[in-house]
Parts: sequence; C-alpha cells; structure tokens
Amino acid sequence: MKRWMILCGALALPPVVAAQEPAGSTTPIQPAASSTPTSTSTPPGEAPLPTAASDSAKVRISRALRTKGINAAVAEYWRLHDQDSTATPESLLNELGYDLLKQSRVDDAIRAFRANIAAYPNSPRVYEAIGDAYLAGGHRTAARDGYRRAAELDSTMTRSRRLADSLNAHLRH
Repeated sequence: MKRWMILCGALALPPVVAAQEPAGSTTPIQPAASSTPTSTSTPPGEAPLPTAASDSAKVRISRALRTKGINAAVAEYWRLHDQDSTATPESLLNELGYDLLKQSRVDDAIRAFRANIAAYPNSPRVYEAIGDAYLAGGHRTAARDGYRRAAELDSTMTRSRRLADSLNAHLRH
C-alpha cells in the first residue's frame, strides 16, 4: 500500500482514485527512485530508440500478457527492467497500454501506464497516456489530473493542457 501511495503522490491523485486498483492485483509497482533509466545517449524528454533487447523484451512481455494476464506482464517488465533498463524504454509500456485500450481493456491499460509512470516519473508522455486511459474508463477527475501533470512537466503539451482545462470546466458544472 505504501508503494501505491508513493505512486499516487507522483500522479497527484487523491487516495480515492488509488482505490480503483483492479481487484486481484498482486504485482507491486516498483518505486520510481530505483527505476530511473540509466541511458545517457537519449536526449532528455525523448524516448529511447528501440533496440534488439527492447524488441525481445516486448515479445516476452506480450507473451506474459497473453498467457498469464496483465500482472504477469508487468512483473516481467520489472524483471527485465531490473536486469537492463535500456531494454525497457518508456515506449514499451506506452505501446502496450495503447494496444490494450484499442482492445477495450481499460483496467489493464491503466495498470500498464501506472507501471510506466513508476519507471519514468518525469516523462510527460506517461501522464498523458494514463489520462487517455482514465478518460476511456470514464474517470474524468483522474484523467484531468494525468493531463494536468503532463502539461506541468512539459509546457509544449498543448493537447494535455487543453484536455485538462476542458475536463476541469466540465467537472465544475
């Protein structure tokens, strides 16, 4: 529970939103401090380019998702990330999350995006992605908070700022 509260703090989400963790979720979310990417070849604010290792990681995570579910896929992600963080770029879980959204698996997508936030807490893209997932799931307040955080981290994220403002206006009425 403590790790979950740390993640909520990073998201600036109220604990009520935190209680929306899917039932049966047993895979812990890694704390952000131990999951900082170590690659220095990628400019700040840009996702690392896919490598052979990340392609292999994608296959392994996809297989775990297909055979054992989202918790096993996230656990496999963390196992691979702990071995070699360059094999698990930010784009890996973002792509997985959006693929899950396309399949209307909103709770699984949220789980993938939460893990990505824990791994890359300073990336505005991960907050925009979780905003998209929350919005798809009808969680407008959480979506607004995700979009707001993305815009705070990067002022050029105009889509996030616009969506946060729109949701905020809608929530006031």
